Amino acid sequence: MNVILLSYTRLNPALAADSPLHFGWGTPQESLIEFAGRICYRSDDKMGKSPSFISARVREGHEDIIEHVRFVYRVEGVNLDEMILALVNLPTVEYTDLGGGDWIFSLNARNVRDFYSRTQSALAAAMVKLANPVTTTVYQDLVAAMEAGS
Repeated sequence: MNVILLSYTRLNPALAADSPLHFGWGTPQESLIEFAGRICYRSDDKMGKSPSFISARVREGHEDIIEHVRFVYRVEGVNLDEMILALVNLPTVEYTDLGGGDWIFSLNARNVRDFYSRTQSALAAAMVKLANPVTTTVYQDLVAAMEAGS
């Protein structure tokens, strides 16, 4: 099996310098997630002031905010089985079967977490590891658990 991260949500480089998305904590993708959460909690004046904001929301189960970031993966060498069915049956997952065990999957950050939590498969672990540098605060607990288990 080979898993390649092809693409992920990126911010528009033409955003005004005073956009709240420039003041978030972490990566631009984490800023987008934080902004979504800050709007929900009506705390956008605190944007970028709490590095634990996203991980606290994820721990609380408020994972809707992480759905704003999507990942596109190419997966090679995996035939249709229960693991793939578990992935494609998650809400908002889009996929293309390229044939011969090769796939393209588009899923949001919450789908990646859910897929790992439900299957703890090698495919799910690979997706988490590839997504982690983009949105570390979303996956830090999963990566820590993987490292503790190895």
